[in-house]
Amino acid sequence: MEKLKHLFASLLLISTISAFIAQDASIIRPGLIRAQLTISPSYMFSDKQSYFYLHGNLEAFLEKKVSVAGEGYLSLGNISSAKSIFNYNHSMFFGINWHFTNKNNDFYMGLQPGLAFTKVNASENNLTSTTAGINPLFSSVAGYNFYLNNIFHFFLQSRIVVGQHRYDISKDLTELRFSAGLGFNINACTKP
Repeated sequence: MEKLKHLFASLLLISTISAFIAQDASIIRPGLIRAQLTISPSYMFSDKQSYFYLHGNLEAFLEKKVSVAGEGYLSLGNISSAKSIFNYNHSMFFGINWHFTNKNNDFYMGLQPGLAFTKVNASENNLTSTTAGINPLFSSVAGYNFYLNNIFHFFLQSRIVVGQHRYDISKDLTELRFSAGLGFNINACTKP
């Protein structure tokens, strides 16, 4: 068993080193597809509470400076000690990002409209029952990627979300969200 662990660690080290040596000079190019999955904390301005989400992202570069992205947020609950105003507040976004690249550094900003799938907490909002609703959202996003090689990148992202829950009662969905972590790349196009 101990030999198997050493063999696995050696193979992982060799594959990582070979990926760094064999990396292409232009990682950021048309055909690059990025994916990431992380836990994303947030702050909702209307009820002054913090929530957290499972955040997934898939992005494809159309040009070196332009990409399209689809992102989803699965509500995981409330970080604050107070009771949550919402039973859930899931959301998804699709839009375009503009990139400002320098070697392996990638600063970007974008506009992404989306939808929120929400349901308010009946007891916290003094209601007898509630219905789920689909609400339009608008968001602007800004972030930074550092590409380690053709396979991995580190990312930081902030997003401001604007919208209204309009079912049962009106609730503001304006929120600031943060994400960070390690992502994966696929070069779908072999020509640089």
